[in-house]
Amino acid sequence: MPRLVFGIFGHRSDAALAISGLKEHGIPAKQISAVTKQKNTLEIISHDTGIGETQSGAGNEGLFGTARALGVGLDMIGDTAVAAGPAARKLAGAETAGDGLAVSLIGMGVPQEDAEAYARHADLEHIIVIVLLKEEDSRESVEAVLASHDDLPLNPV
Repeated sequence: MPRLVFGIFGHRSDAALAISGLKEHGIPAKQISAVTKQKNTLEIISHDTGIGETQSGAGNEGLFGTARALGVGLDMIGDTAVAAGPAARKLAGAETAGDGLAVSLIGMGVPQEDAEAYARHADLEHIIVIVLLKEEDSRESVEAVLASHDDLPLNPV
């Protein structure tokens, strides 16, 4: 089972600096993903850090994408997640306000309560950075890198 470490960031610059810090620490870009509902923000992060192309999920482009964006803007339908990195295929297009993103995270091995909390953060336009650890990677050092860039708590007090 994969070992995952998560960081939650309220600002694009914090997330980008955390990803850059992870890479400097020896974590390759192919082990780092990010998810949020802010497409432009994630495109900038993914371009600046090299974690991979931003994916919006099936059907979010073209005419349907325009119609969907109007529906989201009018609060007629829920917003969806955009993602970059190796987890993008599982997370992109998942609804952030419903249970779509939480279910996708649960499918990756995240406990339900945590997955629901991460989905709430994504719905608040926070950026979730996900690191897939290899056997030789130290969880504590990865968590220290994320914490050094103002990551937010999973469940604020």
